[in-house]
Amino acid sequence: MVNNLVGGIIPPQPPIQAQSDAHVLKSRLEWGEPAFTILDVRDRNTFNQGHIMGAMPMPIDELVQRAVPSLDTSRDIYVYGANEEETAQAAQQLRSNGFEHVSQLTGGLAAWKAIGGPTEGIVESKTPPGADDYNIVDRLKNHQENQPKGGTSATEAIKKGASNLKDSIQEGASNLKDSIQEGASNLKEGIQEGASNLKEGASESKTPGNPDDSNVGS
Repeated sequence: MVNNLVGGIIPPQPPIQAQSDAHVLKSRLEWGEPAFTILDVRDRNTFNQGHIMGAMPMPIDELVQRAVPSLDTSRDIYVYGANEEETAQAAQQLRSNGFEHVSQLTGGLAAWKAIGGPTEGIVESKTPPGADDYNIVDRLKNHQENQPKGGTSATEAIKKGASNLKDSIQEGASNLKDSIQEGASNLKEGIQEGASNLKEGASESKTPGNPDDSNVGS
């Protein structure tokens, strides 16, 4: 029986690169992969207007003093700013202060929105969601289309996981059926044995006594 029902469903992600496009980050978010942080190094007011969902605000002029005490240096970090120059500057500051896995999100918020990535903020809350925001089928299709060629596709991984789940359910149902049949058989035998004993007891109670029994002591 397969113990890990989600085994094979979530495809492994490659090591973080020095630069990442929006599709890579969106893929990690959609599959719920843990242990990474998104940093928005634009000014706080701009951040409040709209930013990538889940991003942490760390203005570039406060970046080092805020990031060093609050983030693990081995954590995967995706950083973006108001433009590519600011993004590169922020990434360099992090790397210079011991952060080992820093990736510049090319295109920043604009590139993220262009592929329908989830956002939040004052302005973004008034923007209609993208076509695949609430549709898991579209999200899976989008994920598959934007994965590197070669290796196991998301669709193949999902099919394999679904097959494993089906096998597990069938095996569990078969074991349950066998247990029910065995229990029913034991119950039937118990009832038959009890009825037989009851019948024998009733028969014995109706048997006439020995004629000599009434002469005892006479």
